[in-house]
Amino acid sequence: MTHISEITLLIAVIALALWPVVLFALRFLRERQKRLEYIERMTKDEQDEVTTKDLVISVLKKIGCQPKVNEENHITFKYQGDDFYIAAEEENRFIMIWNPWWGSINADNEALPYLREIINLANVNSLVTTVYMVDEDEKTIGLHSRCHTFFSPREGELEEHMKMLLDYFFDMHNVIKDNMNQLGQAAINEEEKKERVKVKGFSAYKENTMPIETKKEEEKKE
Repeated sequence: MTHISEITLLIAVIALALWPVVLFALRFLRERQKRLEYIERMTKDEQDEVTTKDLVISVLKKIGCQPKVNEENHITFKYQGDDFYIAAEEENRFIMIWNPWWGSINADNEALPYLREIINLANVNSLVTTVYMVDEDEKTIGLHSRCHTFFSPREGELEEHMKMLLDYFFDMHNVIKDNMNQLGQAAINEEEKKERVKVKGFSAYKENTMPIETKKEEEKKE
């Protein structure tokens, strides 16, 4: 048998071996789509039998998002341009919503202690809480917001509930930004020029973030 024939035979064997897997994957995707479409037509009593993850996916689609399930079994999507992911707890109908890497600041930035204090104060009375974590390079501190909440069909209109929760993340962003702007305004007359504070939106999301500038920095540009 020639070398080419051996390669051809090997390809044929691999194709035959993979074909059942391909068929299974196609069938799985088709059944999943049918299940999600069915969820949209179900009553709330019927939805109680649906998994939390499938319920979340269906609701996200209804509010215009394009959810996907990643390798960690988390539901990933974008909302108003920001990255989000949701971890669903099937046994008790709770979900954890994360808005990762929406902001960051250099670890040696002199404004860091003030930013930490702002975040801690903002967390006191907020449904959404923000945490800060040191990146792998130990030079950047990332800002990540999260919300742990009950998510059940019996809680009312799920679409409006989801939008309210997601919008609340941006309210938290604005609280932190506004306080940082006030900090910048108070420092305008200081002689020392401080390093620009960046708040730009886990590592896979880091590159998609936007910087926040204080009023002091905006006036410097003008």
